[in-house]
Amino acid sequence: MKEIKKILVTNDDGIDALGIQTLAEALSPLADVYVVAPSEQQSAKSHSITFLRTIKPEKRELKGAVAAYAVDGTPVDCVKWGLGMLADEGIVPDFVFSGINHGMNTGLAAYYSGTVAGAREGALNGIRSIALSVGGHAVFDASEFDYIISLIPMLMEMADKVNPDVIVSVNAPELPPGKIKGYKVVETAPFGYGETFDFDEAGDGHYQMTSHPARLGDTIRYDFDAVAARYASISPVPTSMSDAVSLSRLRNAYATDKVLTVIVDAQPDLLEETENENGLESKLAALAHCIDRLDMPILFTKQYGKAEIIDDVLKHASRSEVVERMQTDPWMAKDMEKYTELIDSKRVLIAGVETHMAVLQTALGFKERGYEVTIIEDCCASEDAAEHRRAVKKLKEEGCNICGLESEISGIADGKEERIRSSLEKILRNSRPIYTK
Repeated sequence: MKEIKKILVTNDDGIDALGIQTLAEALSPLADVYVVAPSEQQSAKSHSITFLRTIKPEKRELKGAVAAYAVDGTPVDCVKWGLGMLADEGIVPDFVFSGINHGMNTGLAAYYSGTVAGAREGALNGIRSIALSVGGHAVFDASEFDYIISLIPMLMEMADKVNPDVIVSVNAPELPPGKIKGYKVVETAPFGYGETFDFDEAGDGHYQMTSHPARLGDTIRYDFDAVAARYASISPVPTSMSDAVSLSRLRNAYATDKVLTVIVDAQPDLLEETENENGLESKLAALAHCIDRLDMPILFTKQYGKAEIIDDVLKHASRSEVVERMQTDPWMAKDMEKYTELIDSKRVLIAGVETHMAVLQTALGFKERGYEVTIIEDCCASEDAAEHRRAVKKLKEEGCNICGLESEISGIADGKEERIRSSLEKILRNSRPIYTK
């Protein structure tokens, strides 16, 4: 027998708002619905919590809900209390729905929105969460909910396809379904795009916060564009407090050792073409492990249509990116330049297969771009030993440094703490020696 889903519903317009009542009723055929919503209007409260006073839940009757409570607090209070209340009954919701908000929450409004914050709180607790909003420019008494309600089964499927810590934020125009063109999956608009929030003088020395139209693009790129063009927008909104690109830039810009390691095509079906595949895999795993222990970045290239990168190599690379290539020269892949520009380094270590093909092209590309290139020879191989030797000779003639794994890692480790040097020695000691054909 199929298990009935459980859904926690909240909003920021209050439990008496038409939007949440419509949503609870629409969800009831799909799941057991539990509503915990503010007892009064809580718009623009963002992710605030009630910290310096108590809150009081009051049981209510709401059509479509197994149970409903009004809480004299914020949307985040409601989700926190609701999750705790359900946990006491042994219930973990499959989804948190927040809305349907009376007014759109596109772009920077999502930062201030209590509706989006309710969904965010669900996502922070590892529960797939969806924020629903209906409106237009300065529309805060929305009632046209039919179109966004029709999207709910698809939105639940979409939420299942993204990580639980990503909110699915949906904004629909305040229009009947026949006048909405459809939906667009788009980015959330950045600050300063679409609208701004400012204080306007209201008389008697008072000021009122109001929104104003701002810059608008010619194409539908952002959620604000989509709603303005009479589409519903669907945007994945992360809850992460860290930006991966900025993290990579800062780590590498201020690293003690500015060295990039590139491992070319460490894929099992390609290594099988070399006679020393087992030893090479062990050596590449040791290289990745050492570089990871030194907290330095790794860039993998991967041949399109071949197997995934070997687990024993990939599992050690906590700071890594993967460039998929279709041509022999990885520099023809669109992501190669993008990722290397993130690494503030002019020194690169290169390993992988095959030496006379992708490894050679990778190394020459770095040389052309002004990098100091070191080839870890005992971590490289070709199917034909003669081709390997010729490629190494050419690389040396082109000004590349040629060395072995142990000597290179030992050189990088000079001056490091004893515990790091000891761990590197252990990794190298456990890697089996290999010999290219």
